[in-house]
Amino acid sequence: MKPKTQPLFKTRFVAYVATSIDGRISLEKRKLPDWTSKEDWKFFQSELAHADVVVVGRNTYLSAQSRLQKRTTFVLSSRVKNTLKKGTVTFVNPACQNLKKLFSVYKTVAIVGGARVYQTMLDNNLLHELYVTIEPLVFGRGIPMFSNGSHTRRFELVSVKKLNAKSAILLHYRLKK
Repeated sequence: MKPKTQPLFKTRFVAYVATSIDGRISLEKRKLPDWTSKEDWKFFQSELAHADVVVVGRNTYLSAQSRLQKRTTFVLSSRVKNTLKKGTVTFVNPACQNLKKLFSVYKTVAIVGGARVYQTMLDNNLLHELYVTIEPLVFGRGIPMFSNGSHTRRFELVSVKKLNAKSAILLHYRLKK
């Protein structure tokens, strides 16, 4: 009898979100936010340097394709039937894949959007920490941070940091056990 393979790590799933005060992560699909602060960008890049893998949705991938090809990236998309690997990028249909098992070989998984990806990871109990940068803007429209959820999860605030003189703040939350 073959022994079960144990994951190498207890995987840590961390989401990074930049949002307006009214909880919008983008004004339109396939467009990276150009309204975030340089301080948020610096924090985000520093954090990504410590991640083993990045998880994004198809629209986020299409808008940041050249940057994401430089690192191990998983693109969650309902448009693919089978897992498809292109260099460092792997396309996965989350409805057809055991995401926990897929990511169990990584120590840190960075979840960087969009709304359906954040929600999918949350609904699959694969979101342990959440960094939210709130930029001092109100859009009144746009794409929400989470979308079409099926579960409610409670997080606890770990820290609050003012990022700049323009009042951008960084919130760090951890899943409450």
